[in-house]
Amino acid sequence: MIELSGIVKKFGDTIVLQGIDLSIPEGSVTVLIGPSGGGKSTLLRCVNLLEIPDSGSLKLGDTGIGFDASMRPRRDEVLRLRRRTGMVFQSFNLFPHRSALRNVSEGLTAVLKWDEERAEARAMELLEKVGLAHKAKSYPHELSGGQQQRVAIARAMAHSPAVLLCDEPTSALDPELAAEVVTVLKKLADEGVTMILATHDLRLAAAVAHEVVFIENGRILESGTPQEVLFRPRSERAAAFVATLGHQPVLAVVR
Repeated sequence: MIELSGIVKKFGDTIVLQGIDLSIPEGSVTVLIGPSGGGKSTLLRCVNLLEIPDSGSLKLGDTGIGFDASMRPRRDEVLRLRRRTGMVFQSFNLFPHRSALRNVSEGLTAVLKWDEERAEARAMELLEKVGLAHKAKSYPHELSGGQQQRVAIARAMAHSPAVLLCDEPTSALDPELAAEVVTVLKKLADEGVTMILATHDLRLAAAVAHEVVFIENGRILESGTPQEVLFRPRSERAAAFVATLGHQPVLAVVR
């Protein structure tokens, strides 16, 4: 489904991603963990080309792009690949002047040119899926943080993307509200939605991941199942990182 080969990304003289190779099968959930500034969010943004890699290649299904620092990919290539992804941000990024329903349907009408009736039917279907059909007419300021993030997930799923990308989807929420979002993402994972998530929330990682990837200094240091990386990490660095997050009590809740 997704193949990243030799992905390098620089900001000025700083190399943020140092030759990332990663293969993600269709219907699987890959969770990126690691210290802040290690490259997790940048890697996500390279998958949907919000950041253009300096070198390497990316393939999403049958759509592939190679990168060269001396030449940016064509705009039509970028848009074709980007439209196959959905993005959930840490800070929700909902339109404050639009209802939950309109936040979900807006992209369908404005970008994909769906008629309003069809777009609103799709939006209601997704609000039902995330447990918020009863909040369809509510505005973001009338919703809790967990509810806003669930609306954001519905919006990201509106155009049926091939892969859902989530950047720290629970980090702005208290534990109770975060649990709402974990439940929704777990439901999507159980339905076979392909996802890549960057998170410090090990409860989320344990609940949804098929593979956990530990990234530091722009390199993959370790990868494996949640049981392997979170309970029995092979590298001292991954073990030290997971220990600082107090993973045993958190995972005990999930399992």
